[in-house]
Amino acid sequence: MVQMDVRLNNLGRRLAAAKALVFVLAIALALSLGFSLEKAAHGQTAQQNQLPSPMDLSRAFINVAKQVEPAVVNIDVVERSKQAMTPRTRRGAIPQIPGFPGFGDSGPQVQRGTGSGVIISPDGYILTNNHVAENADEIKVKLGDGREFRATRVGTDTETDLAVIKINANDLPFAKLGNSDAVQQGEWVIALGSPFGLQQTMTAGIISAVGRNLGRGNFDNYIQTDASINPGNSGGPLVNMNGEVIGINTLIFSESGTSAGVGFSIPSNLASKVYASLVKYGKVTRGYLGVFLQPVDDAYAKQIGYSKKGGVLVSDVPDSSTPAARAGLQSGDVIVEFDGKPVATPRQLTDLVAEEPVGKTVQIKYLRDGKLQTTTLKTAERPDRNGEVARNRNSEGDEEHNTGKLGLNVKTVSPDDVQEYSLKMNTGAIVESVEPGSPAESARIQPGDVIHRIGTTRVTNAADLSRAIRSLGNQREVVLQIESNGRLQFVTINLE
Repeated sequence: MVQMDVRLNNLGRRLAAAKALVFVLAIALALSLGFSLEKAAHGQTAQQNQLPSPMDLSRAFINVAKQVEPAVVNIDVVERSKQAMTPRTRRGAIPQIPGFPGFGDSGPQVQRGTGSGVIISPDGYILTNNHVAENADEIKVKLGDGREFRATRVGTDTETDLAVIKINANDLPFAKLGNSDAVQQGEWVIALGSPFGLQQTMTAGIISAVGRNLGRGNFDNYIQTDASINPGNSGGPLVNMNGEVIGINTLIFSESGTSAGVGFSIPSNLASKVYASLVKYGKVTRGYLGVFLQPVDDAYAKQIGYSKKGGVLVSDVPDSSTPAARAGLQSGDVIVEFDGKPVATPRQLTDLVAEEPVGKTVQIKYLRDGKLQTTTLKTAERPDRNGEVARNRNSEGDEEHNTGKLGLNVKTVSPDDVQEYSLKMNTGAIVESVEPGSPAESARIQPGDVIHRIGTTRVTNAADLSRAIRSLGNQREVVLQIESNGRLQFVTINLE
């Protein structure tokens, strides 16, 4: 019994010691945690205290201006024209988004104006906009230090609205082109130039968006900014807070013709490639397939039994002499791979083709009637971009058919239609009118469009179209192949 008591007493002492140890450890942990929290709080306060003040930001803007401003030039141009100039080509009239007014519909035979530019090399190469220098007969450049020079045009590129001019001078201040791929929404930027002829003007704002496609061409990829851009800013630089040129100012979105806080710049990485080619060759050479492209929407993918993501729909092969036509590509094919690279969007394919050397043999994989096929072709040189002129079609004719649920009135294509409108095919159904509020109107079908296919059914006349529509039953959407303004394209119509 005595031995049992001794054991119990020993066990009690051990338990008491253990409790004491746990209590001490708990206090130590609490003290350590409290210290860490206090330290973190102090660190947060210190970090808050390190945020830049308004004066710091002002000094940053001042430093960037001092660094870049000497390389920014004013460009005065004279253009002698036998015809009145259009709003797009008027000197100093920065281009605007289509559908908004320009700066007038006519002008004198001698047109003068002002733009901007930025010196890229110490020996006098200057980057500016194509619409500033393209048609100029005389180009005068004024530097920030007051010196003036006559400039020569080195080369222009209508696809990107970029141009290079040169002055005969050396040891000039020049700006560095930055990496526009690293630009992020929300960054502070500075626009420099000569708005309304006011030289060495600086405005500031942020990057509003990147990668803007405005539908103005095949290489749209604009940086959007709310830094004030006005007529005369064309060709001037958009600069980041490191003093690097990350864009060339080129467009505004405006109803008044002046800044509305929505301006657009050509990314410096694209400008750098164009600049190098213009200086070396005097032009930009790009690979070319000779097709019109559009995305593959769900309706068309379902129609051809294509279940994978990606791919680009060939909407039209406009010329039998193009590389694509010679390789056997047709309207309705879906290109899924170009030169070993998967293709996901029309823009991606256009860029891949443009970067290829002219004359290179490449392999293309495409789907036709649900089957994967392969062809090879040699890239050609991409021609200069030409504006498309919409053709106005009259609505006279007979054999008119109402298409019911689509909301279209059509007639069979006649030989006169083929000749008058230079149609690609001598068959089809011409749209005579579109009912307001109809599915066709929602899909932007217009009078004068020619329907060549509905779903997988070819349309040779108005009756073919009517029969095909009646056979749709409860189908919720249908894909039409239409010819509009000289181009074939595929349009999905929602029938709900």
